[in-house]
Amino acid sequence: AAKIALPSALITAALSCLLHWDALPDVPHLAVVLSVFGDSAAWTGFSSLVGFLVVFRTSQAYSRFWDGCTSAQLMRAEWFDACSSAVAFCKHSKVSQEAVLLFQHTLVRLYSMLHALALAEIRDRDCSPEDRLCFEYPLIDIDSMDPESLLTIRTSDCKVELVFQWIQQLMVEEINTGVLSIPAPLLSRSFQELATGMV
Repeated sequence: AAKIALPSALITAALSCLLHWDALPDVPHLAVVLSVFGDSAAWTGFSSLVGFLVVFRTSQAYSRFWDGCTSAQLMRAEWFDACSSAVAFCKHSKVSQEAVLLFQHTLVRLYSMLHALALAEIRDRDCSPEDRLCFEYPLIDIDSMDPESLLTIRTSDCKVELVFQWIQQLMVEEINTGVLSIPAPLLSRSFQELATGMV
């Protein structure tokens, strides 16, 4: 904006000084053109229009900013609730404690990665998928993920959707193993909240 505003301001200041010192050369029809500068009605209308546009654009930008903040917080809240519900649904599981802990730890790490990837995609939307700063955000124990999965995420064009699908597949697999021993209507809540966060 400064590249456009600064030259315009300098040209305006130079013209104002030339008019004030009567240093402009005698050019035909120049008096007619310069009479506009002394017409207060034209300047009042122009100033009102510019003021309205500035206020309108600022109001729109402010509204969009808070809509984005609200959506980002809603995404985080939905995913947190989905993850905590899935962890709580393991409370009365009949399988070994090691299997339950493995599922819970894997699920929490995947949700952590999902949130970080979503924020990175919002921040670096104009960058190529390889240049996005996905792993600059704090992650929960990223070293526990196997190198093949990390490489798959790094080279994927749809990182968020990939981890989203991994979470769904992990939960479906653990239904058959008995880790998620909860009635289906209650378990569907986690899937619904996961999907709502994606919106």
